[in-house]
Amino acid sequence: MLKSSQTKNFFLTLLGVSVSAIIPQAQASDFLDAFLDTTPAGYARSASERDGSFKGFWEDSKAGAEAIIKNGQTLFVIPAYTNHPTWAWDKRHEENGYPFGAGLARQVIDDRGNERMLFLINFIDSNYRPEPAVGYSWLARYPIGNSGLHWGAGYLAMFTARADYLWLPCPLPLPVAKIGTDNISFYGAYIPITNVFFFYSAITIDDRQRRDAPLPSTSAWSKTNNLLYVGGGYTRTDNAEEWSTKNVKSNHTWNVGLRHYTGRHWAFDFSYRESDHDMKNPGGNDWQYTFQTYALAAHYNVDVTNDLRLFAGAGFGYSRAKGPQGLSDNSLHPVTQAGFTYAITDHIHLTGNLNVSYARFRDVKPDAPGYVLRTTPTDFSLSLGYAF
Repeated sequence: MLKSSQTKNFFLTLLGVSVSAIIPQAQASDFLDAFLDTTPAGYARSASERDGSFKGFWEDSKAGAEAIIKNGQTLFVIPAYTNHPTWAWDKRHEENGYPFGAGLARQVIDDRGNERMLFLINFIDSNYRPEPAVGYSWLARYPIGNSGLHWGAGYLAMFTARADYLWLPCPLPLPVAKIGTDNISFYGAYIPITNVFFFYSAITIDDRQRRDAPLPSTSAWSKTNNLLYVGGGYTRTDNAEEWSTKNVKSNHTWNVGLRHYTGRHWAFDFSYRESDHDMKNPGGNDWQYTFQTYALAAHYNVDVTNDLRLFAGAGFGYSRAKGPQGLSDNSLHPVTQAGFTYAITDHIHLTGNLNVSYARFRDVKPDAPGYVLRTTPTDFSLSLGYAF
C-alpha cells in the first residue's frame, strides 16, 4: 500500500499527466485553447467543426452539456471512501471516512477516446452532514494492454454546498484519476484545500437506444406499476464523538415499503424501517436506542435487462429515536437511496436498497442535556416483494 505522502505525490503526478495529455491535442501552442477543448464547449465545437457554427463559450457550453445528457450513457455513482491522511489530520478518527450516498451521471467518449461526464450526487461529508454536488469531469483514457482495463487522468469541476460553509455554493476544481472498464470504474480525487482524498465508483449502463422508447411487452415493468415489499438488513451507525467514533453499535434492521412506478424511469417509494442499537457509555451503563424512520423518495430507474433495474434517488425522512429513561426525539431530514430491483417472476420481485438518513436527535442521552446524537444511520437491506 502507498503511504499518505506517496499517495499525494501519485495524484499530483497524475495531474501532471492529465495536463500533458491536454496540451498535445491542440494544434496551437496556446494552453488556454487546449483546456477549453476539454470543456463542454469544446465538445459542442468538435461536433460543429464542419460548418464552423461557433456561438460563443457559454452558448457552446450549454449546447455541449445538452449533447452529453442526450447522447451519453447513464452512470450510477456510488461514493465509497474518504481518506484523511495523518500528515494533515491529527484527529482523523473524528472525521467520517465513509461518504455513503448516491448519484447519477451522463457520460460520452469523444472521438479522441477521452471521457466527458456530467454528474449530480449527494453523500455524507466529513462532518456527518449531507453534501450535494453537481459538476463536470474530463479524463484522458489509456488502455492497459489487451486486458480490457484502462486508466485515466484529468480534472473535475463542480459546485458543492456544505453546512460548515453556510450552504453557500462553492466552486471546486480537482485533479481526478481512474481505473476500470467500460462498465465499472473506480475514481479518486484529491482536494488540496483540505488535504482529503475522495474515492467513488461508477456503474455504466448503455441505455441510449432504449431510454426514450416505450417499455417493451417483454419487460417485467410493463405488466405491473406497484411493488409491496418487506425485508431486512444491516444498519451502520457512527455518531462521530470526540471520545469514540463508534459509540452507537451497528445492528440488524427490518423494513417494509410500497413503491409506485409512474413510467419507464420514475418511481415513488414510501418505506418504514426500524432498528435497535446499544450505545457504549464509558464509565457507566450501556444504553439501548430504537431508531424508526419513515421515508418518501423519488427514484430514477434504468433498465439493465427486461428483468433488472438500477435506481438512485433522494427524498425526505421522518425519524424517531427512543432512548433510555423514556427519552425520545423526532427529526425531519433528507434521505438518499440507491439500489436494484430484479423481477424473479412477473409478480415476485427482489429489491436491494442503500438508504442514508441524516437524522439528528437532541436530549436523548441521559447524562448530557442538550447533546445532539447524529448517528447518520445507513441501511443496507434486501427485500422480497409482490408486484401488482
